Amino acid sequence: MTRTVGSAPPDGPTALPAETTTTDPGGADRTADLVVRGTTTLLVLVLLTQRLLIPVGASPVQVSLLLTYGVVGLLVIGGLFRVDQLRAELLGLAAVLCLAATVVASVTGATVSVTSLGLLLALYLLWTLRVGPGHTETLQRVARNFVLVMVVFALIGVAQLASQLVGLWSYTDYLGELLPRDFYSQTYNTNIPLAYGSDVHKGNAFVFLEPSFLSQFCALGAIVAVVSRAPSWQVVVLVAGVFSAVSGTGIILLLCAGVLVLVRAWWLIRPVHLVTLGALALGVLVSPVAPLLLERVGETGQTGSSGYLRFVQPYTEVANAMIAEPMRFLVGAGAGSVERLLPSVRDGELGQAVVYTIVPKLLFEYGLLAGGAFVLFIVLALLDRGAWRVVPGSVLVMIFFLSGSLLQPHTAIVAWLLTGLWAGQETRIDLLPRHRRPSRAGVRRHRRADRPVPLPLT
Repeated sequence: MTRTVGSAPPDGPTALPAETTTTDPGGADRTADLVVRGTTTLLVLVLLTQRLLIPVGASPVQVSLLLTYGVVGLLVIGGLFRVDQLRAELLGLAAVLCLAATVVASVTGATVSVTSLGLLLALYLLWTLRVGPGHTETLQRVARNFVLVMVVFALIGVAQLASQLVGLWSYTDYLGELLPRDFYSQTYNTNIPLAYGSDVHKGNAFVFLEPSFLSQFCALGAIVAVVSRAPSWQVVVLVAGVFSAVSGTGIILLLCAGVLVLVRAWWLIRPVHLVTLGALALGVLVSPVAPLLLERVGETGQTGSSGYLRFVQPYTEVANAMIAEPMRFLVGAGAGSVERLLPSVRDGELGQAVVYTIVPKLLFEYGLLAGGAFVLFIVLALLDRGAWRVVPGSVLVMIFFLSGSLLQPHTAIVAWLLTGLWAGQETRIDLLPRHRRPSRAGVRRHRRADRPVPLPLT
């Protein structure tokens, strides 16, 4: 039953739905402003501080995670974020199973990392939170802010690469020069030359852990820009940022998102997008970057290549290791065991940079039951009751296949801020073709009559 403001409740004055509030336009506007400011602040802080650490013994603490808990704590105390019951229950079940698997693995002789398990639970506890209903327009404002933030980073990345190619600047990691080594991450390939021995380095906008992250986040920014109908020049700048990182992962994300747009939101594509992106692609093809990108086509079939280490070897390594010790199918090899037992780069040593993504890492460390429950929780948080199309699916591709993002605070937190935080909104961000949207006159008539505005199904 639908009840409008001003009508009598069916079962007396106290029979209001759990999340129904009285009309207070001023209060609603203040709440929306606080949510926008808090979420935008989180996005900026997490991206800016992703390389920063606080050295605490052998296990440094990520600054981005501490800042996130500080801001989120204030928003929860203020009643702006609330716990989603279904997600909380599923995370609780997955956490209990992971703890049990870790205990059993430890008892049977495996070496487990309490730090790895603790970081897993601390990161995804955030994913149980969401805003209340009625914040579709708030998400639209946050989306625009995220796009603007990524436009700035994309311009910095483009400037980095272009200034090196024309000889105006030589690559310098200013963050590494300003801070002691213990205060920033040493476990990622931050400074990557275009080719072996080259003096020109790929763009990373100085603050990103790797150029591939700049590439992926610029691609995600371009996707959000298209869905939120940002100006076309912002989309072009963001795609240029993808190419400035000279990384295939951002291009893959753009291609996957393009398929999602064609299938689920074709009306978002405007002729100006096609023309400008075509011109940009042509410019890249005639630039010095083109050979480096083209030679990476088909990498998944080349042993030792970046594509093989990211898309093939993680799965084969995990499958072979679990088959060798079948007990691992049940309880896993122990929290944090991927880094200890399987091929990868450790402590800055030269070696195979195998990227263990969410599914192989969870299944290998916690077994099929516990790892599978955690995978289900992440997928549910990303896709259930989403407030917009295309973006949640794109985020799923990004974190499940393109990076080892399970325990990366900046990736996991941004993914939650753009998807699960907004679950359960009554309407989606306006994605419908114009002929299917309610007219302004119709909206005014229903508001004057104090009736809810009929919105087309999305």
